[in-house]
Amino acid sequence: MVSYNNDSFSKLQELVERAGGCAVMDGGLATQLEFHGANLHDPLWSALCLISMPELIYKVHWDYLEAGAEILVTASYQGEWRVMVGGRRRQLSSEA
Repeated sequence: MVSYNNDSFSKLQELVERAGGCAVMDGGLATQLEFHGANLHDPLWSALCLISMPELIYKVHWDYLEAGAEILVTASYQGEWRVMVGGRRRQLSSEA
């Protein structure tokens, strides 16, 4: 179950109202990561960048802020611990 605090919900509601009742909430993180050279052909997708290219995650989020984004989300939706452990093992074995 996802819980939201009233302050977060109020800010989101205000954003949607300012946008005329509809706000785009997905800027295409993976697309921008790939544009900047990230290889996302991995079960971890963009979460792989949290391990191997955290500076790129920062850059893409910063680019969205500079473009006027008011909401940022993490790149961790695929970062569930069992998947991350398996992905890290694969990364280490391919580097050996």
